[in-house]
Formats: sequence, structure tokens, C-alpha cells
Amino acid sequence: MKKLTTSQLRRLYLDFFVERGHRLVKSDSLVPANDPSVLFTSAGMNQFKDNFLGKVKDFRRATSAQKCLRTGDLEEVGRTPFHHTFFEMLGNFSFGDYFKKEAIEWGWEFVTRVLEIDPADLWVSVYEDDSEALDLWHKHMKLPLEKIKKFGAKDNFWPSDAIKNGPNGPCGPCSEIYYQKQDGSSVEVWNLVFTQFNRCDGGVLEPLPTKNIDTGMGLERMSQVLQGVDSNYKIDIFLPIIDAVKESTEVREERVLNMIADHARAVTFCLSDGVLPSNDGRGYVVRKLIRRCAYFAQSKDPKPFVYKIVSSIALSMGDQYPELLERRDNMAQIIKAEEEKYIKNILEGGNEKVGAEIEILKQAGKNEFPADIALDLYITYGISPDFTAEASAAAGLSIDKERLAALFKEEQEKSRSSSKMAGAIFSKDSVQFKKSQFVGYEKDSCKAKIIQIVKDGKDVQSIDDSNFVYWVVLDTTPFYAESGGQVGDHGKIQAGNITLSVTDTVKEGDSMIHFVTVSGRLVSPIRLADDVVAVIDRDRRVAIKRAHTATHILQAILRKVLGPHVQQAGSFVEPDRFRFDFTHFKDISQEDLERIQGLLNEYVLKNDSLKAQVMKKDEAQKTGAIALFGEKYEDSVRVVSIGEYSKEFCGGTHLDQTGQIGMVVITSESSVGSGLRRIEALTGKLALERVRVSFETLEAAAEKLKTSPEQVLVALDQSLSRIKTLEKELRHFQEENIASQNANLPKNKVGNVTFVVHDFKDYDVNMLRQTADLLKKEIPSEGVFVLSSGDVVVCASTSSNIAANVVLQKILPLAGGTGGGRKDFAQGGIKDISKKDLVLRGAKLYIDKGGVLESL
Repeated sequence: MKKLTTSQLRRLYLDFFVERGHRLVKSDSLVPANDPSVLFTSAGMNQFKDNFLGKVKDFRRATSAQKCLRTGDLEEVGRTPFHHTFFEMLGNFSFGDYFKKEAIEWGWEFVTRVLEIDPADLWVSVYEDDSEALDLWHKHMKLPLEKIKKFGAKDNFWPSDAIKNGPNGPCGPCSEIYYQKQDGSSVEVWNLVFTQFNRCDGGVLEPLPTKNIDTGMGLERMSQVLQGVDSNYKIDIFLPIIDAVKESTEVREERVLNMIADHARAVTFCLSDGVLPSNDGRGYVVRKLIRRCAYFAQSKDPKPFVYKIVSSIALSMGDQYPELLERRDNMAQIIKAEEEKYIKNILEGGNEKVGAEIEILKQAGKNEFPADIALDLYITYGISPDFTAEASAAAGLSIDKERLAALFKEEQEKSRSSSKMAGAIFSKDSVQFKKSQFVGYEKDSCKAKIIQIVKDGKDVQSIDDSNFVYWVVLDTTPFYAESGGQVGDHGKIQAGNITLSVTDTVKEGDSMIHFVTVSGRLVSPIRLADDVVAVIDRDRRVAIKRAHTATHILQAILRKVLGPHVQQAGSFVEPDRFRFDFTHFKDISQEDLERIQGLLNEYVLKNDSLKAQVMKKDEAQKTGAIALFGEKYEDSVRVVSIGEYSKEFCGGTHLDQTGQIGMVVITSESSVGSGLRRIEALTGKLALERVRVSFETLEAAAEKLKTSPEQVLVALDQSLSRIKTLEKELRHFQEENIASQNANLPKNKVGNVTFVVHDFKDYDVNMLRQTADLLKKEIPSEGVFVLSSGDVVVCASTSSNIAANVVLQKILPLAGGTGGGRKDFAQGGIKDISKKDLVLRGAKLYIDKGGVLESL
């Protein structure tokens, strides 16, 4: 058996299949392009969807080392020697070319001859009804029958159990190669999927006209075998990461060390592909993984540490993924910001949040902590159920562990279903759009031919219904299809004397799809192969150009003002309006924002020229061109340059000179996530309109304040100062009035508790609070005060036995109301004002009975 590093194994595998006529395809992003069926790329075959469907036919063999991420077995990560969230899958694929014979031959050759693994240590599995694969292994490859095991559809059919449970679509049997360790356990190291059937209703399997091969070899698993270790976490690429975890934490438990190393690696690769922490979708997975690391590494003095591990991951895997080395500092800052937020809001507040829930339950006389509240604490705040259970037990409350386990299983299923590869990834009935040529960089109109018409998701021969939206593909088009954050063009397609209005343009692969409706009367059908003239809405396109060019200028200015760590994380460009998301780890000061605004228009006034050129990606990167954070690019890229200060990968449409933008006005700047900020702005006509309205508003304000526009702020400060003085005088008067009324409030006593229940006329919330505060000062112990005005009810308590929040929980439902707060003060409202008297009588009865509300 050869002793190989993980990098050597990866290279050896890819070279082996390249030598056998396979095209080497770079790993796809963890964010699948144009594939909403999965959150993350979860298998090597994901990026070859169009090849399997026959949409891409320029090559029929491929090999890749694919980055993958799955969260279906999250709780197993670290517990077992082979479970991961992020992993690499080596694959070789055939799209209607070779099939079982070659796939089996090459798999066995690579494992036994190239890797020199002793065949005596290997055995294989086949699907129980796949006699063809059985014969190939036994008769052709000469494996004895005792080395071949038959398994059912659950283990050796893709998708698992598809014959019985679906889904419909392409499927097929599997064959796997296993390595048997000296301790008798086995590791699956090679999986062959023979996609040869189309599953139909009732579990009927129809042979596919084109048969495909999808091979997967887990890089980490095979490295474990070759390096003679008993865990994936002990292979060469993991050891420095584990060491970094030890150096950054006090953790020494192997399970937790492995889990943190895995999660840190997954988070780093997600960030590298542009997935930032957030509260939903992919971003929530990243946030959850960071929080799991922080929680399981808890110490008496928690501090951020995951960000320190990024460098070791980049150094360990940067030979294959150089972008990790380029972005490690940026990614570390994003993780650190997320950790700091979690520690401040969650870990340090965990005791307080759980304690508050326990206090409410105890005041209500409960002796059990509800499982659904425990789950909510975990989902919302990241507070572990173990933490909640321990705190509850210490307070004398039980928790239904079976119910809690069931709820968490449901939550895991949601995670599993959102991250696994959907069985319906291939749709037999999906439309295969035809390729079209884009000429919109040079032209805003052109002659074209209709090459495809789609109605209701199906190809049709003509447009014959003026009340329907059709999808039309032209052989040549000037219409820019929505991509890269830039919206699609609008305009018209002229077919003789009939006009089709283009209301949107979208991209699918190499196809530009025009959404069209008939404008006016449809005198005759428009048919396939008809000659037409395509014309974009020129004014709208120019307005989009103004906004898009402004985003490039903005990024250059942000990197100048805030620092080179700034990277674009997304954008949305529409006519004379844009939003721009970028990485930055603290608030932007007003001074910096004003400087950014000023520089934007300075750069516009320079009237610099723009230049666009197509070049090889490697060449473009050497020139310093900036790529979008996490975006995947082809080998050839378009680079847009502005003067000497901006150079970006970009396929969008742009102006010739920056002066054509006219003006840029920033309308907002905000945080949209940990380490992520957003600027929204207007350009051109919309910017001018904003300035006009603002100036008119300023003049109107000056007129009302009886001053000049230049003196508005001075006059406004004077008015506000006068208002502040008057408010102070009013509060003093109110306090005197409240104190006078309080002296006359009827006070009742039950045992050692003094209580006041009273309804006031025309009191606002602040006056009710002031009244409560004065009563608390007057009766500093064993006092309960329920006060109302309108539909607002407040309760204050200095009692040791009666909590204010519990009082409102008991009485407000009598009038359809709700409320909440603390033991000493709570506030709520009632929906049915006619039942307010019932609420107040309920309060008196509750206090009079010492915390028991009988029927009224």
C-alpha cells in the first residue's frame, strides 16, 4: 500500500482519469449555481446536472475533486471517525459514454495497482438484482463470490429505496468497494452509481436511452486508509487544524476537538465561497456551526477562538484552494465578529435567559420546564438543551426528555432535508433551452430569428394567445439577461407588424430567455423560425449602466477609505438605483460616510474612461482584477477597468465615461449581518430628483422657521431647546399632580400585603409608570399595584410572593389581552375595553386570595 499525503492522493486520482480521456473540471462552489434543489453542493455530480440531462454535450467524460457540505448527521460529527460536515469527493463521470465494465475496471485498477492496496483486504457490494455488475466483478474481474456481497435498495440503489419510495426520475443500482481493517471493521472507499433507469409511477423502472456513471471516492476516508490511522481526524490535513484548536482553547476531549476542527473547516470554506452568517438559509448553517464550536468549548471566561483556526486551515489546504490563503484574514475577521456577538448575547446571557423562564414557570406554580421552550431557546439563542436541562434540574424543575428528543429530531430533519441532494434534481420534463448569442455590449437592437417558444413550461410552435406570457429564445439578442446582480433588460421584439413587449430577460446556461406578451392585436400567430427585430429599452439600459458603473466606483472608494479588507458580498442593480453589500467589521462613522459620499461624486466628475476586455482568468488575477467574493468564473473572464483605481471581473453593462453617471446620492448605510454592511444609493435622474425634493423640503422648513435655508439648523436647535424646557416644566407639573392623586388613592391590605388597583383617565404609559414608581417608593416592601388607563395596564410589585408579570398573565386574558415583563414590573394591553372592569376586579381577587384567581 502506498503512503500518500492527502494532496498526493487527490492529484494521483485526477491524473489517472485525465489520462483516460476525462476532462478535469474544477470544483464547483459550495453554493450550487442555478440549482435551488439544494442549499449546498452535497455531491460531486451536482455541477454536472446539465451533462446528465443532455443539455451540455461538449464533453462526455469528466473528473473532479468537489467541495461538499452536508448537515444531515450533525450530531455524529466528532463522535465517529468518519462523519464530517465539509468533505471532498473525488469523482469520475460518464455522460452516455462508458458504463459498468470500464467503471469497475478503472476503480479496481486505481485502488489495487495505483494505490497498491492488497486485494485480500478488499471486498465489494452490488445491488441484489444487478446480475450484470455481479458478473463483471466475479467473471470479468475474477473476484471470488465470498468477496461480493448483495445488498437491497436501501443500501445499494440511488436514490436510496427509490424503487419503493421514489422520487420519479433517473436512478440506478450502486456497487461499492470496501477496505477491511485489521480490527475487522470495514470502510467504504469507492461508490459506483450506474444511472440506467427512469423511475415512473408505481415504481416501474424504464431503461434510459443514455446510461451514465457517477463515481464517488471520499478523499478523507481513503487518506485514512493509506496513512494507516484509525480516524479521518488523524490524517495529515487535519493534524495542524487539531493542533490549532488545542492552542486556542482548553478543550482536550477528542470528540469535541474533532467537532470543532470539522466545523471550523466547513465555516472557512463556506465563507470562501461567499456564504456569510445570517438567520436563514445557508447563512444560518454557518452561524449554527460557529455557535456549536463556541458552546462546546465553553470556559469560565469565554473568548473568541474559532477565528484563530482559519490560518491553519488555509495553510493545510491552500495548495488546492489558494483562495483560502488570499482571504484568510478577511474570513477570520468575519468569524471573530460572529463569535463576539454570540459570546456577548448568548453565552454570557444564557443563565439569565434560562433563569428568567424558570422564574416565570415557578411563579405560575409549574414544576416542569416545557420542551418546546427549550427548543426555542436553542434555535433562537443557541442555548444547548443540556444547559437548559441542567439549569432546570438545579431549580427543581423536570423536563420531558422524550418530548425534547422528538422536537430536536424534527429540527434535524429540517436541516437534513434542506442540505441533502434532492431526488428530483433531474426532471425528465424540464425544458432544455437553446443557446443564444448576446450582442448587447455593442448593440441595442439587432435582427434575429426565433429559435424557441415556451408556454406553461413546454415547447410550443407559435405564439397564438395575446393573453399569455411566453418565454422566447432568439438566436441573437441585445437583451442583457439578469445576472451578477444586474436586472434584465426590457424592450420589444418586432415581428412584422406585431409587437411583443419584453417585460424581463433571464439567463439559463447559455440561453437568454425573454418574457414576452403581445402588445396590441394579434393578427396572426408568431411562429418558430420567424425573423424579428429585437430592440431594448435604451433609456432604461442607460439608467442601469449608471447604477452599475457607480457600484464599481463605490467598491474602489470603500477599499480606499475603510481598508483593503473590503470585498463585495453581493449587489442589486436596477435603473438609477443600487444596493451594495460588502465585508466590514464595525460601524461606519458619519465622518467616513460623508467622505465616501464626497469621493463618489469627485470620481464621477473626473469623467474617467471605462474599458472592458476578455482575458484568461489567471491573467486577469495577475493584473489585480477583483473577483466577487465566492463567485465561480469560467477560464475566460471579462474585466472592466475604470481609470487607474478600479479593475473588476464583470459581465454587466457599463457606461463609456464616469461623468455620464451625473450624480450619486447615498440614501442609507446599515448592518445586514455579522461583518456585513450595505449601502443603498441613487444615480442619475433619481439622484437629481432626491436632491430637488430635499432642497424644496429645506426651503419649506426655512419658511416655517422664519429663517434662511443656511440657518435652518440654528433655528431648529433653538426651537428644540425651547421644547425641551417646556417638556421639563410639564413633567414637573405632572409629577406634582400624580403625587397629589397618589395621596388620595384607596389602599387595601391583605395580611402583610398593601395593594392598589385603580383606573386613571387620560394617563399615558409614562404617567402610569411614574405613578407605579412613586407607589413603590411609598411602599418599598410587600406592595402590589395594578394601574390602568385606556387599554394599557401596568403592574408593579415589591412583594416577595406576588410577581408583577404573573399578575398580568392571570388577569389580562379576561379581556383578550396579553402582557409580560419582570417580577417587579410588567406591562400589557387589553383588546376588549368593555371588560376592563372585569380585569381590575380579577386583580383585586387574585391579590386578595394570595395568588389564586377564582371564577368571577
